[in-house]
Amino acid sequence: MRKGLQWTVSIAMALCMMLMLMPTGAFAATASDISGNWAKDTIQSWMNEGLIKGYPDGTFKPDQNITRAEFMTLVNRAFNYTEVAATNYTDVKSGSWYATEVAKAKAAGYITGYPGGMIEPDNPISREEVATIIMKINKLEANPSAADTFTDAASLTWSKGAVGAVFAAGLMAGYPDGSFGPQKLIKRGEATIALDRAMKYIAGPVTPLAPSVTRNDDTTGAAASVDGSALIVAPVDLGTAGNYAILAKTGISTVPTSAITGDIGVSPVAATGITGFGLVLPAGGAWSTSSQVTGKVYAPGYADPTPANLTTAISNMETAYTDAAGRAANYTELYAGDISGKTLTAGVYKWSTDVLINTDVTLNGGANDVWIFQIAGKITQASNKSIILTGGAQAKNIFWQAADTVAIGTGAHFEGIILGMTNITLGTNASINGRLLAQTAVTLQASTVTGLQ
Repeated sequence: MRKGLQWTVSIAMALCMMLMLMPTGAFAATASDISGNWAKDTIQSWMNEGLIKGYPDGTFKPDQNITRAEFMTLVNRAFNYTEVAATNYTDVKSGSWYATEVAKAKAAGYITGYPGGMIEPDNPISREEVATIIMKINKLEANPSAADTFTDAASLTWSKGAVGAVFAAGLMAGYPDGSFGPQKLIKRGEATIALDRAMKYIAGPVTPLAPSVTRNDDTTGAAASVDGSALIVAPVDLGTAGNYAILAKTGISTVPTSAITGDIGVSPVAATGITGFGLVLPAGGAWSTSSQVTGKVYAPGYADPTPANLTTAISNMETAYTDAAGRAANYTELYAGDISGKTLTAGVYKWSTDVLINTDVTLNGGANDVWIFQIAGKITQASNKSIILTGGAQAKNIFWQAADTVAIGTGAHFEGIILGMTNITLGTNASINGRLLAQTAVTLQASTVTGLQ
């Protein structure tokens, strides 16, 4: 009787694993337990693309361990490994659900067995094992010296070259205490992130950061955490300031014709501080309109609840500025403030100088990644140069906190949310995908501002 029960339980577990990893199925397109999870966007993207599915009960269990067989299945699907090789592992029966996946992994050459002829498919996979697999998949060169940055580098024996390689490539990073945790078991959510980055690296490698960068991983609390695949920074909470494409305290001006998508507002200055827009305010209206604004225009003298809403939004903007400025930095004085032509991965960057953008700058990362730029001086972007987002990076997760003026040159394109202590100026035909939140004024000249949804 007991033997029969064990057999039934084993079959049920195998079916759950097969259903979880099958590329198509009848389960919900969105798992019920990923809302609010740091890896939500990437998990959802993989589910949408049929690369992974949740469990039959509608969950994904992002913080649950993933087995070696499950990880092999994800790798094979993500990288379209279909060729199989003969295997003779003693713990892989020909009828098991993962037998073919193990055969694909062997043919692809990214995994081998243990002494004694076993592959241990049902064992959870560790971070150092994942690092080794990703190094092989991405054809990275072993880089043991790069792993010396971790406080537990001495515990890296056979995997040190792989850990250093994936760290230097920006595919995996360490924990806030400075360790890598090589023997820690990787979770389903972070495994998805790691493989997503590996896929994107093959499509276009991330430019490694300059070796002169001072890095500090000793960040705690809501300010920053590490998912095990890359440095993850919590976004800045804009509060109700996030309802505006442009929000300023002393004025918003335009030399027509600008094009703004989203609401704009000023406070405490009155509506007279909004110039060049040809505002139309209905009698007793809480907002005005302009042919240059696809949205609403707000000012303190308008009908309730506009004045109170603007007071709250301005307060939230100031709080967001302070939050962004106070985050613990991961990288300081990068390239002495001249980031022209560079590719930057996620993190908190701090400069005591101006920041110059004289050639295109690329921000490379996933949909969950966050950039915070803390700048004690000015931001100056040259004419016809661009901020370029790759790898799924989103403007809503990019925060530029500047203590001095921000000047975006003629025909230039900017990405992200600008939290400015002073003026923000866009030149003729300049554009931004993001928000302009200024504690003084915003000046446009036939500019395009596309607010974020």
